[in-house]
Amino acid sequence: MKRAAFFLACLLGLALSGLRAQAKIYVVTTDPTLADLARSVGGDRVRVESLSRGTDDPHQVEPRPSMVVKVSRAQVFARIGMDLDMWADSILEKAGNRSVMRGGRGYADCSLGIKPLEVPTTKLDPSMGDIHVYGNPHYLLDPANGIIAAGNIAAALIRVDPANREYYVQRHQAFGRDLLNALNRWRGMLAPYRGAQVVVYHRSWAYFMARFGLTELGSIEPKPGIPPSPGHVNDLVRAMRSAGVRVMLMENFRARRFPDMIEKQTGARAVFVPGAVDAEPGVDSYIRLFDVIVSRLSAAFK
Repeated sequence: MKRAAFFLACLLGLALSGLRAQAKIYVVTTDPTLADLARSVGGDRVRVESLSRGTDDPHQVEPRPSMVVKVSRAQVFARIGMDLDMWADSILEKAGNRSVMRGGRGYADCSLGIKPLEVPTTKLDPSMGDIHVYGNPHYLLDPANGIIAAGNIAAALIRVDPANREYYVQRHQAFGRDLLNALNRWRGMLAPYRGAQVVVYHRSWAYFMARFGLTELGSIEPKPGIPPSPGHVNDLVRAMRSAGVRVMLMENFRARRFPDMIEKQTGARAVFVPGAVDAEPGVDSYIRLFDVIVSRLSAAFK
């Protein structure tokens, strides 16, 4: 009996050891695009969940108790930063998980290393609309910035799981190569339209425009986050007609009333695209996200 108990204990110890070896790092992100980047660099070593959905307006995410539970259990927490996902600060505080708070080894601000655009140079006030103090936070809409963001997640994974450092480094490098190859393809698709003027709904597309050589004539919102007025829409229509603007570009969660109205008055095509991974069926990766955006945009220009 003693020998049987000894062998049973040994088998149980081996089983528990195996479970620990197979345990995956639990990564929680504020955004589904970051979740895909985490899976890209983490591979089979991670389990990833996003607090928001691809169909959400990133400015309007409402914290929920279920989010606190997820963050309290997370080993890595990745956020967009640049005050876009400030709603997550209250979740971090309530979760009380020190390892994923600012300064913790599992905390990843994915904006680190990003060259920000549209950093305010004057004192901000509410009349200016939804202006971000650290600059335009929609940097993930430049595919090249995805490599930097993924690197920040990889660094957090390495801090939490240093034994698998080479695994994360190699996956990040492979992701970067794949993304740069795809970027060359997207550049080729949009090259005939370099310098073209485009109208947007919200100032989400500054990084995308800079990357692909497009120019933003104006936005349907008179100021970020401020609903359009009839006077602003009329002024925008006149400017579009004068400049011969052919395309409006906006995320698919935006209201269609004003784009449809402007389309009828100008003939410019309103192009609705996913703004994040999982914003539409089939948009299940960062590369697939830009495949859809670039293909719809290039088709609209033709």
